[in-house]
Amino acid sequence: MTATLPPSETGPQPSPSGLPLDMRVSPGAWLRKNLFNTWYNSLITVVAAVVGAILVYYGGRFVFVTGQWEAVRKNLTLLMTGVYPRNEQWRLVAQMYLVSSALGLAWGTVTARGQDRAEETGVAAQRPTPLDLLRRYWPILLLLVVILVFTRTVWPTLFTLSTIALGLGVRSAAMRLPRSARRPCWYAAAFMAIVSFQVVSGANGSAWWWTAALAAFIALQTTTNLETAAPWQRNMFRFTAIAAAVVVVRLAYWLIGDTSSVSWDEWSGLYLTLVASGAAIVLSFPLALLLAVGRRSSLPAIRWLCVGYIEIFRGIPFIALLFVAKIFIDFFLNVDTPLSLTTRTIIVFTIFSSAYLAEVVRGGLQAVPKGQIEAGQAIGLQPPGVMRLIVMPQALRAVIPAMVGQFISLYKDSTLFAFISVVEFYRARELIHSQQEFTTTAIAETLVFAAFVYWAISYTMSKESQRLERHLGVGER
Repeated sequence: MTATLPPSETGPQPSPSGLPLDMRVSPGAWLRKNLFNTWYNSLITVVAAVVGAILVYYGGRFVFVTGQWEAVRKNLTLLMTGVYPRNEQWRLVAQMYLVSSALGLAWGTVTARGQDRAEETGVAAQRPTPLDLLRRYWPILLLLVVILVFTRTVWPTLFTLSTIALGLGVRSAAMRLPRSARRPCWYAAAFMAIVSFQVVSGANGSAWWWTAALAAFIALQTTTNLETAAPWQRNMFRFTAIAAAVVVVRLAYWLIGDTSSVSWDEWSGLYLTLVASGAAIVLSFPLALLLAVGRRSSLPAIRWLCVGYIEIFRGIPFIALLFVAKIFIDFFLNVDTPLSLTTRTIIVFTIFSSAYLAEVVRGGLQAVPKGQIEAGQAIGLQPPGVMRLIVMPQALRAVIPAMVGQFISLYKDSTLFAFISVVEFYRARELIHSQQEFTTTAIAETLVFAAFVYWAISYTMSKESQRLERHLGVGER
């Protein structure tokens, strides 16, 4: 028979919160220890509480009582899509479904690959709970709720919920696919993302043929690992996959495409802000890597070229480059059809941001000890292999905060598009006050709404950066 010791002899007993009973601190004790431990700390606490209460009172009163939000409610479509043709907005709906499916497929594939690695290493896979996802993305969810509050019908809410449900459903399905489907899933996600923009812009026949060529390439790549099949079977399967891809794309053109197109200059509002910022981030990042590596090259011609590019475009104000894009860029391109203003804006946006990102990456490259390079050379790696496998991963890991800060700054710099009459989100807000009804009213309300939209997306990017830093152990030895 086992003797049972009294609680006093078994050590501190755990509380429901997981802490021993004698380690719990009452709220009053915590306040005295952290906020009222000295006279000046008590004074600061009282002043901060008074100021915070005043701000909460007047802020809540403005938002819920005195604010004239009718300007936002009546012009919500203008703010979201700008001057995009109303009779073509079904394209935006189709794109959102395609993008949601692509993101769900990519997310599910990443999660499944993490589970595969966990099984191989014997480490339990950590999957985020719904509460974790809520903590990570609550600003975006709050933004969606605020936007839906301003809608006048139930259809935007149903569309938003169905889009989220589609993405989560595709993610769940992708996680259940066999391991052999991981690579095809990446190709399928990339293909859906590209086709989504094809649907939005409209297309003529040649544009859809380019998309069909991409589908054929993906089909060819996904059928290259058929080791168990005979050569004639492998070739027949490849031919069938390529033909099916072309037929599917042409069928999509017949169903949802036509010979008309929607000019990129008609992409506007918050939609254009997100597209232009995302395109500049995606395009400028690899260019910045090349510039940073080229600036450290031992070849003088390449080094001087990269240094000249970086220093010239870092020294020119972005607003000046925007006017160059609007007025002069077509003089340097020998094309029969001038590029759209949106295309020219994205080009200079990418050029400008790549120069700044290159210096951020160069700082990371300089932080990698020389011994790491020598160790790679000692095991027989060639310079490209040393850079790709040893130097660049460590350099990018060290500069994650600076890179994400540059991405956030790039996203907010899109407001400067308004100076060359590109109708991005902030310019769409200005168009509201060109209406006779709102010429001198609701100016503060539209400014607050625009600021909230920019803050929600920027804050989410910042929090994801911090999560990635913790995951990679940035700043830890």
